[in-house]
Amino acid sequence: MAPEPATALARSPFQGQPQEDVGELVQMALDVAGSLDPREVIARILERGTLAVQADRGTLSSIVGDQIVVEATYGRAGELTWVGQHYSLAYFEGQPLVQKAIDTLEPAFGGRLEVDKAAPEFRQALANVRHVAVLPLAHGGRAIGMLVFSRYEEKPFTGRDRASLTLLGTISGLALRNARLYEEGEAARRRADETAARLRAAVDAAEDVASQVRLDQVLGRLLERASASVGADGTSLARLEGTEMVIESTPTGELIGTRWPLMPKVLAGVTTGRAVELSAAEYTGAPEGMESVVQPYRRFLVAPLVVGGETIGLLAMGRAADEPFDPAAVQALQQFSTLGALLLRNARLIEQAREAEQAKSEFMSIAVHELRAPLTVTGGYLSMALEGALGELPKPLHNVLATAQRKTEEAKALADELLTVARLEGKVLTPRADRVSVSDAVKKAIARARPRAELVRATFEVDDEGGLAILADEALVDKILDNLLNNALTYTDHPPTIRVGARRDDNAVSLTVADDGVGISSEDQGRIFRRFTRGTGRMVAETPGTGLGLYLSRGLAEQMGGSLTLESSQIGEGSTFVLRLPAAAS
Repeated sequence: MAPEPATALARSPFQGQPQEDVGELVQMALDVAGSLDPREVIARILERGTLAVQADRGTLSSIVGDQIVVEATYGRAGELTWVGQHYSLAYFEGQPLVQKAIDTLEPAFGGRLEVDKAAPEFRQALANVRHVAVLPLAHGGRAIGMLVFSRYEEKPFTGRDRASLTLLGTISGLALRNARLYEEGEAARRRADETAARLRAAVDAAEDVASQVRLDQVLGRLLERASASVGADGTSLARLEGTEMVIESTPTGELIGTRWPLMPKVLAGVTTGRAVELSAAEYTGAPEGMESVVQPYRRFLVAPLVVGGETIGLLAMGRAADEPFDPAAVQALQQFSTLGALLLRNARLIEQAREAEQAKSEFMSIAVHELRAPLTVTGGYLSMALEGALGELPKPLHNVLATAQRKTEEAKALADELLTVARLEGKVLTPRADRVSVSDAVKKAIARARPRAELVRATFEVDDEGGLAILADEALVDKILDNLLNNALTYTDHPPTIRVGARRDDNAVSLTVADDGVGISSEDQGRIFRRFTRGTGRMVAETPGTGLGLYLSRGLAEQMGGSLTLESSQIGEGSTFVLRLPAAAS
């Protein structure tokens, strides 16, 4: 038989509960669920809850760690007041009703709270209270807040109110927890966005610094970007030497080379990779005569530039206003400093390599000049002797002196080649930009190579469009063509056929020198344009050479705004080189 309706009602948690109260709670649940903003949720809980339990005032507090935060209070007349006061949980030991609700996680009813044990700011409000209901807001088995409802009339909270109060506490706890989680998620997203923005700014700044080539340019951009990132009014970059920093760069060039002692606080920070901030009162130790330099600044920030655990530099910044540096900006500076340190180290290494290369080129230039003088004198005397100016020579002696003269000329040619390399690498070679006829340049090059070609029975084939002209230094073009033709005549095991072509190629003219000689191996093709580098084939090893010809030819081509490339090569089938130079206007 079906159960009696009364039996079903007996199992309802709202037995005897007024229907309008239940409806009010249901409406409250729907209303509260409509927002994830914590303040909006708190306001709706208080407004709806106060009406639902027929209280004169409702107060909501959050429990955070060992603190309780009184968030807001709502009066039946409709006024909502945001409080935001913090109290220790121990404060409620003097309010047994509140302590009982927190400990048991169950609603607690009673008369008025202990007015004399309440905070002074609440005593006047509590004096009017006659009855109180304390609802713990629980989540995960612990209290995360509480609702305190007060009635000013002699109308106590009773067991009939328990069901609605329990449901109200559950609804409020879930709503508040969801709102807090949403708030935390939004805060985490904002922090992530801020971090991403700082990283983007650091990368942008690093890319800006990396776009510079010279060390002084890198230092200038580094100072500019670092100053802008934290809002500094003055910036300098220094290197760390013991307990002192030595200024290496400033925007105006002042103070470079001056030594500044590092206070223990700063030294401790920079040696652990942390930026250190100082007020004017904390900053002491300016070098004698430099006090006026630091006087305009009221705040200082020293940030280390660290690579691989080594502090390679210090950014020292000053701010005229007595305002702390923004922690977020300092963090962004820290991220930029990591990239900036790498760029600074690389720029220093490049500068050192450039200085070493320049010193080497200067040495080579001096050495070659010193070498050419005695070679010229020796060559002159040998020519005089061979021409009979010093008397008739016995044939054996004549042969010996002829060999000596030939080797002297080879040594002079090598010296000239080394001198050209030194001028090229020392950036002191300034090519002319004359109009040069391609046909004339090719004809002259073949004419110069003809004596050598006849010895090996070489054949030249020329494919020239005619009328082509380039903007170049004719002497340098001659040197490049001489090198290419000489290689084609040298590295062959049969009478070679050498094809020289010229064609217009957009805004340039391409000159092609192709041979059918021994060819270049794939392993050697990537290295033949290096200085003092030659191929590894048997014929190359048996043929004298310096390994400078192609290196020098490519460098000369690039100095004239062109290029020299190996287009193709096959072992036993020959090689094709292409010299590309700017075309002259028709």
